[in-house]
Amino acid sequence: MRLPEYCERGTEGLWAEPLNALTNAAFLMAAWLAWRTWRSHPDASWKGQPDIGALILLVAVIGIGSLLWHTVATPWAYLLDAGPIVIFIHVFFASFLWRIAGLSWPGLVAGLALYQAATFATLRAFPAGALNESVGYFPVLLFLLLMAGWLYLRDHALWKRFLACSGLFALSLGFRIADLLYCTSLPMGTHFLWHLNNGALLYLLLQGLIQHGMTRHRHC
Repeated sequence: MRLPEYCERGTEGLWAEPLNALTNAAFLMAAWLAWRTWRSHPDASWKGQPDIGALILLVAVIGIGSLLWHTVATPWAYLLDAGPIVIFIHVFFASFLWRIAGLSWPGLVAGLALYQAATFATLRAFPAGALNESVGYFPVLLFLLLMAGWLYLRDHALWKRFLACSGLFALSLGFRIADLLYCTSLPMGTHFLWHLNNGALLYLLLQGLIQHGMTRHRHC
């Protein structure tokens, strides 16, 4: 397994990446704030919204997994870092299709299949490890933009939020890609900004899902 490299990791040891490690607190903060938002809703329950509860827990797991990866830096820690992110992406997209778009199960499965096809095509189009191991996130940006466009066409209150989240993720992706490019002039790299931006991004997405998708419906 080829493991990603980071500008900040210039030595060995648990604290070789202090900024990359500590900024995972952004994910834990996002999970806590999303939990408070969800539990303050009068209709909040695990029975009624198991997907929302699972998404909040996944954000916390992402923070813990990423902390382990940026400290111990072993293959199993990398899997604990990358795995929850992949699961979160799929669960969130399914929740959006179900709760916001109001699709039935066939439409939901078709949407997820389309995302998988886009991911496969993107990974095939670029060499392994291209753009600092960031190519796999391009379909996420694409589908955020597609969701924003769909919401705009239906004059849904969430379209501006999703458009802003698309811009935030594009910026975040830029920081991830740039991490190894400026090590000489910026020894701490830029990967830690990927963490901070994504913590804010995940909270904004979950807050929107909670505010507008607590009960499944087809219309705004």
